[in-house]
Amino acid sequence: MPINATAEYFKAEQHFHDARTVEEKIAALEEMLREIPKHKGTENVRAQLRARLAKLRKEAAAAKKRGRAAAGIKKEGEAQICLLGKTMSGKSWLLRKLTDAKPELASHRYTTTKPQIGMMNWRGVKIQLIEIPATFEAPHMSICRTADGIALVIKDESDRQELLELLRNHFVHKPHIFVNPWTEDPESIRQRLGSSVGLIIVYTKSSKGLSAMALSAGSPVRKFAEQIHKDFIKHFHFAFLWRMINGKKRKMQIGLDYTLQDGDIVELHMK
Repeated sequence: MPINATAEYFKAEQHFHDARTVEEKIAALEEMLREIPKHKGTENVRAQLRARLAKLRKEAAAAKKRGRAAAGIKKEGEAQICLLGKTMSGKSWLLRKLTDAKPELASHRYTTTKPQIGMMNWRGVKIQLIEIPATFEAPHMSICRTADGIALVIKDESDRQELLELLRNHFVHKPHIFVNPWTEDPESIRQRLGSSVGLIIVYTKSSKGLSAMALSAGSPVRKFAEQIHKDFIKHFHFAFLWRMINGKKRKMQIGLDYTLQDGDIVELHMK
């Protein structure tokens, strides 16, 4: 029975055969599994792809354990965002402006040769930024596939299509935004980066004042309480919430299933 695969599947299959590294092969197989139609005629093919992928992931893990692979960077903070752009696009300058990182700045091309990491403060929480070298090597691009979001750093409009094609060729399926450090204010970029990964900021109210907490959009009070301490659900009684409504701060009493919004202030009360 024919599998009736898409053009994207066969493109990924060709990438797999042309791949020179384990990371490239893994990315191609993941794309093939994503694109192959799911019906009875593809069951055997999908099983073969999954088995091959599991074997390659095992090889990659073993190589990493031996210190032979540098793919992947441990996520820290509330989210991980990769800065991806052509050489001299302003990635290193932006990383310096938004984080505590001190990447080298130079007038020559391809100054950054390995991923540079910095922590960005966004409305009281930390977001990890990773500058990806403009050589776009497979191990570095694999970081983009596991990140929470991508910032495509452009110098002019002509860069847009080239960077989108780069994402497609490396099978990066993550939320992305375009940023231009040559025309945008760094603080405006900071706010757009934080918002791009689907987070909201909710504030915990206690005797010590307000503390910021990042949650996924649409999170209920239950998720908020669990993130503070797992036992808070067991002993939860009610919560007070303060929210701006029509320009005025309103106070209400809520339960565990109430959906929180960006900017809410929550005070938990235990039994």
